[in-house]
Amino acid sequence: MWVTGTYDTATNQTIWGTGNPVPMFDPLHRPGDNLYTNSAISWDPDTGKMNWYFQFTPGDMWDYDEVGTHILIDGNVDGQARKLITHSARNGFLYTMERANGAMVLAKPYTEVNWTRGIDQKTGKPLDYDPNKDIQTYAGVGNLNPNDPLKKVCPSHAGGNNYWPSSYSPNTKLLYIPTLSNCVTVTIDREKHNKERGWNGGLSSTPDRWESNLTAVDPLTGEVKKDVHLPYPNYSGTVATGGGLVFLALLDGTIAAFDDTSLEQLWSINVGSGFSAPPMTFAVNGKQYVAIVSGPSPGSRGRLVNTPELRDQRHALVVYVFGL
Repeated sequence: MWVTGTYDTATNQTIWGTGNPVPMFDPLHRPGDNLYTNSAISWDPDTGKMNWYFQFTPGDMWDYDEVGTHILIDGNVDGQARKLITHSARNGFLYTMERANGAMVLAKPYTEVNWTRGIDQKTGKPLDYDPNKDIQTYAGVGNLNPNDPLKKVCPSHAGGNNYWPSSYSPNTKLLYIPTLSNCVTVTIDREKHNKERGWNGGLSSTPDRWESNLTAVDPLTGEVKKDVHLPYPNYSGTVATGGGLVFLALLDGTIAAFDDTSLEQLWSINVGSGFSAPPMTFAVNGKQYVAIVSGPSPGSRGRLVNTPELRDQRHALVVYVFGL
């Protein structure tokens, strides 16, 4: 659990996303569902007792951990007011669940997905999940042996959405998902089953530039309302200001504001250093601000390998604050 969880005052529960099984690309080394990996788990903070859990991708072979944002929302489902939790999963699906017990409301793709044929809308499990199998094959794009031919898997092992946060606006009732738009190929390498080689069990690669989308989705229907393509990766996230704006930042050094309904870009600035910290918003004496720290993390800089125009980019740790 390497991203902060969520606390719900209404039901006194804390909900956390969990990491992926290891070695991440080789399920033959760890047969079974690898229970509680790639999951949302609710605990009673007073007793430590588990309330409920939901596993998104049993037997994962693509590094689809689900530590990212689990956002509390209120909404009407079948004419009834419900307290819900929604999660833009690394595996490419948006899940909305009952907050009290994790029961599935919907699971719909928000980006290109080919690792499964779809999700059962009642159980939330992949349609091709077989509980009797030690190793899941899903839609057949997993590489289970070193000599298997390469197969493209979408989304990439980085997502979809990942640890960079999505945001929700109570005004538009939309979720704003920062989405990597790439697919990758994965090869098995059983030499990488040790501490020195990283416990990965394989390698992933793409010949393409890493790019991203800003995707606005209705978490009560799963409908993608708007989708804007961006020429550089978003490893930063989004924030909805509540005043009609959505802010994000990219690895090329751009900070930009978008209209929260049309997703029209209204403003931008490039500060010359990429971002992997999320934007946040606050108010002082009635005036609202947006703040963000520049400087890409080592992992995010690897996403610029096919972006030669940024090879000389400098990396500066600077706090930028903007008035709305």
